[in-house]
Amino acid sequence: MNGDVRVGFIGSGFARRVQLPGLAHVPGTRPVAIASGRRANAEAAAREFKLPHVFADGIELARSPDVDLVIVSSTPDSHARYAIAALEAGKHVLCEKPMALDAFEAAQMVAASEQHPDSIAWLDHELRFEPNRRRARELIRSNALGELRHIELSLKPYLRGDGRPQTFDAPWTWWFDVSRGGGILGAVGSHLIDLCRFWSGSEIRYVAGLAETFITQRTDEAGQQRAVTADDFSSCVLQTATGVVATITLSTVASHGPGHLGQVSGSEGTLLLSGETKLEFGKSGGPLEDISAPDDLWEKTKPNNMWARSFVRLMREMVNVIRGGVPQGEPATFRDGWEVQRVLDAVRSARGVRLD
Repeated sequence: MNGDVRVGFIGSGFARRVQLPGLAHVPGTRPVAIASGRRANAEAAAREFKLPHVFADGIELARSPDVDLVIVSSTPDSHARYAIAALEAGKHVLCEKPMALDAFEAAQMVAASEQHPDSIAWLDHELRFEPNRRRARELIRSNALGELRHIELSLKPYLRGDGRPQTFDAPWTWWFDVSRGGGILGAVGSHLIDLCRFWSGSEIRYVAGLAETFITQRTDEAGQQRAVTADDFSSCVLQTATGVVATITLSTVASHGPGHLGQVSGSEGTLLLSGETKLEFGKSGGPLEDISAPDDLWEKTKPNNMWARSFVRLMREMVNVIRGGVPQGEPATFRDGWEVQRVLDAVRSARGVRLD
């Protein structure tokens, strides 16, 4: 296509905090519209970013002739209907994760994307575009670690938008409502499951896990006590079709910890990911060496974290493809999202054996 890609956002939370500021670093884009079920929120974001079009309904934005690319950044329970509406209207779509409430909805989204092959339909698994995690993939795929054996990924504690651990005092929001797609497993576990697939190049064929809710009541912004139905802790063991074993542990109720931590072990070497910026590599029997990849977007995005910086890189790739270019990386398609959703569903439905 010629000219700027006109971008519309459905949802005014993450879009306003991360995605709209990020577009300032994506040449060839022009944010033009925003929709929110709370129109006042959409209007506030429109004023802040000078967007000419405001909608109270995401379907209206999805069908708007003034939009080329729809970014679905609403709550997960609405992803399917908005993404499908946008595809049916001939739009390109970037959908936030978790992709949907369950694999059935995700499959409907995949079907819609395949029925409209001229539209690009990707999941916002932006960690595929984070420099250290991309370097890890390159080393794994080049056999630098030898035979890939196991992957360990964890996040403890989970930090809120203000940088504090999300422990006992976090207010109730949709994030704590399972019927709307809340919970740490979908919010972050989806990314880490996708990384296991991205690194190994193999689908997950065995799942065992647990999703738990430790804090069952929280106070909302109006001061009302609300039941928490979504998970605030999750742990699972996965195995790929090629035999790679992965373990993932996530907690929003841990007060202390290393944050993001990852270890990838092969027959001939190890990769260690610490936090958002450090990558180390060591051959078996030798020391770990810092091989962290440089980040040319450091301190340029708002906020300055790997999610925001990686979103910019993903969007640069998407705009290039919309304009007829060839993907330089390996973006997550709707079918990738469906594969991840199947794993999420399996973890949530897992039933262990009691020994009492």
